[in-house]
Amino acid sequence: MSELELLEQRRELVVLSADLQRAAIKARLDRLQGNPTGAILAFAFGLLRRPWTRTAALVVLGDLLKRVLRRR
Repeated sequence: MSELELLEQRRELVVLSADLQRAAIKARLDRLQGNPTGAILAFAFGLLRRPWTRTAALVVLGDLLKRVLRRR
């Protein structure tokens, strides 16, 4: 395989990758426009799957709970 053929093959892969990313983004935007509340909840639950965001969320909720209890 010549260098020119290799470069052409790489170019085709890059174009294919860009097309797939574009399609994925379009599908996400369509889903968001169709059901914004569901999309927001899905995003929030997706964040909670990650340990560091779950920890941060628990710290924030703990602070909010402390403030509410202090006001009583």
